[in-house]
Formats: sequence, structure tokens, C-alpha cells
Amino acid sequence: MKRSQSYFVQDLNINNNNNNDSAKKTKSDPSNTKRLQQEFFTQYSTIELAKNLLGKLLCRQFDNGVQIKGMIVETEAYIGPEDHASYTFGGRRTVANEPMYMTPGTCFIRLIYGMYYCFNLSSQDYGGAVLIRAVEPLVDSIDKMIELRLRHPKASSNSQQFKSKPYLLANGPSKLCIAFNIDQFMNRKNIITDHSIWLEHNDDDNDPLEIKPENIVESTRIGISSKNPWSNRLLRFYLRQNRSVSKF
Repeated sequence: MKRSQSYFVQDLNINNNNNNDSAKKTKSDPSNTKRLQQEFFTQYSTIELAKNLLGKLLCRQFDNGVQIKGMIVETEAYIGPEDHASYTFGGRRTVANEPMYMTPGTCFIRLIYGMYYCFNLSSQDYGGAVLIRAVEPLVDSIDKMIELRLRHPKASSNSQQFKSKPYLLANGPSKLCIAFNIDQFMNRKNIITDHSIWLEHNDDDNDPLEIKPENIVESTRIGISSKNPWSNRLLRFYLRQNRSVSKF
């Protein structure tokens, strides 16, 4: 797997003098050639989409023009009405899960435990979606992510811990939502056309990141009851030996 040197290195020491202005200030451009387009989402099944999202960049832009980015390192596939662990199991369709039936690439933000969010993207399969479980922060996005993590009312870490271990910033579905300030206001947004959130191909100077099949680990999904008939399905995917993965 090739990786641009501009991305987070596992044992990188972060300069404590960095400030929150280190995140890039620029304007989102939907015509950006690196940006994933509709064709990316329509060419794959939910399972294949979950695999192919690994290595892509999740990008977030705030009202002041500041951008943060991170590489997707862990996903889970929820393939539709036949999936006993899916919100659409049995063809269930409600106001809450409607984004899973919408255009592929629609954001589905799910509130859990009354205060945390999970970020999903709809697939081309009827009622299917991919949960984005973990993201590896890019170096110039770390300070802004630390600011957002520490702003959360349930923040339990401190700035120095995150600076020494930045892989803890977004190593879980709710953590990444806090680090990227993803909440209910992002629900139903189209990630292909939206100006505040989008995905990009991961390349540097036209040198694309290559994710080889042998570097993708398949495992059972996290948090599924052992009594669930689909609890043993290998529908969780993550990059091998990446420290930003939530659980190994």
C-alpha cells in the first residue's frame, strides 16, 4: 500500500506550537477532479463500496473556510432488508432511516445513546448503507480535530494526549463524528454535491494511493448481538495494522 508522505505517520511527533489555524482555509469546489462523483457510488454493491471507501479522504469544510481531512481506515456494510443487523431489515422504512433509501452517497446520520452520532453513506443497493467507523487524521487537520474533540461535553482526554496519540482522535464512529463536527444537520446531505462535506481520491502529485486486497482485513461487525443471525457475517473492513482502526 503506497501512502503519501504528507499523511499522518504512526510515530510522528507533533509540534506543540501548532495552532488551530494550521487547517487549510480554502473554498470547496464540487468540480474538484479529486472529488468522488456519483459514478463511484453506483458502480459498487454495498460490500464493495465499503471496501473501496478505504483509503479515500473524508473532507469537511466549516463556515470560515477551514478544511479538515482524514483517510477512511474502517467501514462496515449494511446491505439492506435481508440484513438482520440493518435499520432497514425486513423492508422497514421510516422517516429516521429514509436516507438509506435515497440516492447513493446520501449522508445518514444516526443518533445513538441520545448524544452521539454515527456517519453512514447510502449505497446503490435498496436500503443499503456503509458505516464509516474510523478515520486517520491528516497532519494539518490534527489541531482542529483536537479543538472539536475537547469541545464535546463528554470529552475525557486532554490536548497533550491527542498530540502524542493523534490516532485516537477519530478511531471510532462517534469519535470521528465529533472530530469532524458531523451531527444531525448533515443528515440527508448529498456527499457528491455538498460544499461542507465530501470525499476525495487519496493522491499526491498524481500518485494514487493503492489499497491492495491483502491489506484489507475482513471481520464481523462490532456491537451486533451474538443472537443476531447475521452476527458472524464478515461485513467489517479495515486497513491492516493501521493504528486509527477502532478495534483489531
